[in-house]
Amino acid sequence: MNKISADVYNYCVKIDKENGQKLTLSELEYATKQKFALHAKGIHHAVFKYYRARKAMWDSRKTKHKERGKVKLPYKEKFYMPTGWDSQAIRVDAEHNKIRLTALKGCNQAICHVKNIPENIVEIELIYKDKYYLAITYKEEDKELLLKTSNEVSIDLGEIHAITSIDKLGNCVIITNRKIRGLIRLKDKRKSELLSLRSRCKEGSNRAKKYTKAIYKIRYEYDRKINDAIHKMTRMYVNWCIQNGVSKIYYGDLDSTTRNSKGRLRKATNEKLNMWRYGEIIEKLTYKLNGLGIELEKINEAYTSQTCPNCGKRNKPANRNYVCKNKKCGYTQHRDVVGAINILNFNTNGNLKRYEKKEYLQIH
Repeated sequence: MNKISADVYNYCVKIDKENGQKLTLSELEYATKQKFALHAKGIHHAVFKYYRARKAMWDSRKTKHKERGKVKLPYKEKFYMPTGWDSQAIRVDAEHNKIRLTALKGCNQAICHVKNIPENIVEIELIYKDKYYLAITYKEEDKELLLKTSNEVSIDLGEIHAITSIDKLGNCVIITNRKIRGLIRLKDKRKSELLSLRSRCKEGSNRAKKYTKAIYKIRYEYDRKINDAIHKMTRMYVNWCIQNGVSKIYYGDLDSTTRNSKGRLRKATNEKLNMWRYGEIIEKLTYKLNGLGIELEKINEAYTSQTCPNCGKRNKPANRNYVCKNKKCGYTQHRDVVGAINILNFNTNGNLKRYEKKEYLQIH
């Protein structure tokens, strides 16, 4: 099925190119109708994937960013692609914990045994990552909290301490990134060992193929573990926000730091950036907090880790601790806490200088 889904996508690329990339979604659907052995909803899923990719390209060019000239239409040939089913092609047997999916034309339904079947299923995809998985998309009831407070907080995102946050009342939380860093290092170590063994094999040999398969298996295994750790970390922070009645969060824009770093930064710095899952943390925080009615706002965090919250002088810290070089001041504090305090003060016209209460959390 995934092979036929790829054929549908490739056919869309071909006919759309012949017509000057101007075919509408309905025209693409009509052109692919009954041409493939896949079920109708699966064909529609593959067509919509192409249409959305093409639309994303045009939207990217309209933004007029620096790299817009390099953005290309979908052109690469796919060999496999996830097969999709929408709610109309899914039959749920909750009594026997089964999901029945329409398969190929002329074939029986595919029966999948699922331990916990969610309600309000919207879409199911058949994906392959070292083995086959069902990716189930479903709707949940709106759990938005009616927060009566106006407590605002800031987040200083870091590579060692993933989240350092403080609110207007001086409540501070630090969530360490050590678990994720350890998983990434172990993943890279195991991959490098297998790559070294594969380099001694003849290219295209059965042994080389086995090593390649093992490398992909390790990558998928550790990606799942890292994703789980990020989920746990962000859940810790969301629970802290609920406990402290947070209504708005300010976090720094780090795109200029993390993007286009090749050739601009040292090798050691690039390795650290590779272990910093800044984008994934923000993505998971966004959907978890938005579901609770908590607003996230991206701001410019320039000089927030260098400015002294007490006297306003700038000092570049040499280690994890911030020490103000102004002799009359002598302010000392954890560097990440200083960044969080300044982000909050700069955006709320506050005058916070120190935390009243601090929590240190980590994933086990």
